[in-house]
Amino acid sequence: MKNLIFGLLLLFWLPAPASALTIRFAVVTQDAQHSMQHYGALQYFLQAQLAPDQVQLLAIDAANQDLNDIQNKADFLLTDPYHYLQLKAKGAVRAPLLTQVTLTKSGQFDLAGGVIFCLASNPLCDLSFISQARIATGGPSSFFSYVAQLNELQQQGIQLATKKLSVVKSDQAVVDEVKNKQVDIGFVRSGVLEKLIEQGQLTANEIKLLNKQELADLPVQSSTRLYPDWPVVMMPAVQPALASRMMAALLAWEKQARMTSSSAAFGAAADYQPVEYTLRELSLPPYQAEGKSSYLHSWTDHRATLAFVVALLVLLLTLYIVFRQKQARQSLVNDKLQQLNQQLMLHKTQMSTVLNNTVHVLLFGLDMQGRIVHFNDNALKLLQITADSLKGQFLIDWLPEPEQKSVVQTAMQRLQDKPQETVVLSLKIQLANGKELYLDSDLFRLPGASAESPHFVLLCTDVSRRHWIEKRLQKSFKRLDQLIERSPSVIYAFDPVTMRLNYISPNCFTMYLKSSMEIMRMANWWNLSVHPDNQQLIAQKFMDWASAGYPGVLKYSCTLERNVAHSGLYAEDPQLKHQLICIENQLCALRDEQGHVTEVIGSQLDISERHHAQMKQELAASVFIQAREGIFITDASGTILDLNHSFCRITGYTETEALGRHLALLVASQSDKEYFEALWQELSRAGFWEGEIQGKRKTGESIVLALTISVVRDVQHQAVHYVALFSDITVQKAQEDKLRVIAHFDALTGLPNRLLLKDRIAQNMALTKRKKKLMAVIFIDIDGFKEVNDSLGHEAGDCLLVELANRMRGLMRENDTLARLGGDEFIALLTELPSEADCIPLIERLLQSVSQPVDLQKQQAKVSASIGITFYPQKKPVDDATLIRQADMAMYQAKHSGKNQYAIFSNSDKELVS
Repeated sequence: MKNLIFGLLLLFWLPAPASALTIRFAVVTQDAQHSMQHYGALQYFLQAQLAPDQVQLLAIDAANQDLNDIQNKADFLLTDPYHYLQLKAKGAVRAPLLTQVTLTKSGQFDLAGGVIFCLASNPLCDLSFISQARIATGGPSSFFSYVAQLNELQQQGIQLATKKLSVVKSDQAVVDEVKNKQVDIGFVRSGVLEKLIEQGQLTANEIKLLNKQELADLPVQSSTRLYPDWPVVMMPAVQPALASRMMAALLAWEKQARMTSSSAAFGAAADYQPVEYTLRELSLPPYQAEGKSSYLHSWTDHRATLAFVVALLVLLLTLYIVFRQKQARQSLVNDKLQQLNQQLMLHKTQMSTVLNNTVHVLLFGLDMQGRIVHFNDNALKLLQITADSLKGQFLIDWLPEPEQKSVVQTAMQRLQDKPQETVVLSLKIQLANGKELYLDSDLFRLPGASAESPHFVLLCTDVSRRHWIEKRLQKSFKRLDQLIERSPSVIYAFDPVTMRLNYISPNCFTMYLKSSMEIMRMANWWNLSVHPDNQQLIAQKFMDWASAGYPGVLKYSCTLERNVAHSGLYAEDPQLKHQLICIENQLCALRDEQGHVTEVIGSQLDISERHHAQMKQELAASVFIQAREGIFITDASGTILDLNHSFCRITGYTETEALGRHLALLVASQSDKEYFEALWQELSRAGFWEGEIQGKRKTGESIVLALTISVVRDVQHQAVHYVALFSDITVQKAQEDKLRVIAHFDALTGLPNRLLLKDRIAQNMALTKRKKKLMAVIFIDIDGFKEVNDSLGHEAGDCLLVELANRMRGLMRENDTLARLGGDEFIALLTELPSEADCIPLIERLLQSVSQPVDLQKQQAKVSASIGITFYPQKKPVDDATLIRQADMAMYQAKHSGKNQYAIFSNSDKELVS
């Protein structure tokens, strides 16, 4: 017997004779003909590498989700990441062997992205119009031609109109529809447009990319973030030796691909967690019902218990059947059969005890129609129902969701065709009280069941508690992810020894202008961004902190240099290629149970605005202190709260003397105080005042100040402070007064000059008309002045003119004006005359005063005056120049008539009378 068993084992383990295999390499596609052409060279290469085995290239429809069908057709599968995760969710697909990579001049690139493009001439070629646009895509099952773009648009709050989507069979078809203007916008994977441009089917100016990323490491353009490329998946039935040969052949394809100018090869398997995360965010199959547990996970958790229960049940049924048959045929072995029956009953009792007392385990026996014909006690407890009410009910009546009802019916039909299989199900049962019960279940068929006995066994484990815990955990994780993503601080963690980055929050793009995946791939991620001026200082701080045993929290600020040009932002503006921001960093160490530092976590916060505000505040303080103008700040009542050095220099008050006093201390006199009070009222009304005031220094010296005052208001628009700026313009005002005297008065006599005279005439002409009085313009010329000037000299002549001017000015009334035109010519204005005759007495006194002798340099000079007179208003309109000319004409008439007399200009007949 032992020799027989040994021979059977030896026969079982002997290898089978070598024979040629047919290795089926399948590619998921919507365009089978294009895929056969595209991967034809790869098939020939694999045929040569795997000889004598035959390599068969197959195309599998992207919409095919039937895992059994795919396993029956293919040994190896090159598929879209989305398709892979859908198959993985069914629980029977292994981890990827390899990942398809893009070949570049510098090496391989295992990431890809999606592209959103349109014709540059299309008026809807803009993200803001995408909801109105017609869109062509490779289909909802394509990750890089639909899902990646959908996620990027939803992140920006843009919703697509699904009724305007056009699903085509390939990226080439998408490009054709956009070029033919059948659609407005196309979704394709990255690299497609560059390849078509290289082949001459497109031009770079013909199309426009939307949401352009220009990620630093990607050799082609992308409109989305980057994800792992297509995986190569091995079916479960493939032997490990064949998998190793296929992996070696695919890795060797790179050299041949470069020789044939192919753009794709294969590299190490990538992590497809980012793809799964994106599908969960979009609630796409198989993650549209968030929180459901994995069937395979449930089976693994209870494998030992369930296998023991099933084994006992099978053994029980087998022994029972054998016992019944042997009882009829073998009466000679009754004693032995009774013993076996007792053992069987014992096992049955044990089985029943186990099934009825195992908490959270439910057992149902179902007939061919799905009616419940058997159940354990625990099923009644968990379902909260009596045995009479449960027996005979259809199982699907307890399932609230039509989808689950369909799944159970399909599983039962499948087990009728394949009774040896076991179907794993995840069920949700609706109880009568409205509560929900979540079950991880195994459905299998009982062989040889009679019409009255159960045909199917449904073995269930209550995972409701785990379901709700996982759901709360997922909700907490999702909330934590949202908090981190929306946090203004970037959270990261790294190894303190290797400085390798272990994690960085997704919101890092706002600070680094790079995605978290890109930063994680960078070896020296920190030094590439920190400004060179700060790197040595920060490194020293970190080493000092590490040397001290990582105590407390390490805080520091530094300047971050962002390369805006590589981010795709402001690429056309050369002045914005580099951007500096100020960040605040805080680091703390995580320790294990032994106190060893295992990881360093940190947070980074952009404090550029605060930094710039602080710089502005420091600059404002510097200006306040260094300004040459006096500056002071008061409260709402005018009490001085702060002042600068120039205030003390101009006013003479020290800081101690001025602080706490009212700003009225600058006012010079009581009248100025009244003016200042009016100023204060205007300031309170308008919120701003500027002008000149008469002030005084501490010594009492009068000064002129140019003052500007502004109101500072609070959020309720109430005045809380006043800010004043002033400068001493006393010297400037004195200079202005001198210039005004020079411009309007005669330098010799001090009388008004011709300019001021014209202004006085114009003013009195208007006044005369308003008061209906007369104004006389008197032209006075000194007779004999030239002889005195020539004989006695110019100095004597000047003395003569000064003396005559003083005499004539002494005869004038307060409202009258005496001006010197130049030389020995004077003009007198007599205003508010009731009649022409009223001016004659003054004229006679002027003639008499001028004719009196004048003592000059111990000599006497005697001169006279000739006077011409004209009056205003006249019958015809006249101006100031005409009046002076008329008086001049009358003066010449008086001079020709014998001098030392006057003549009046006649308005009526143009004749002069004397």
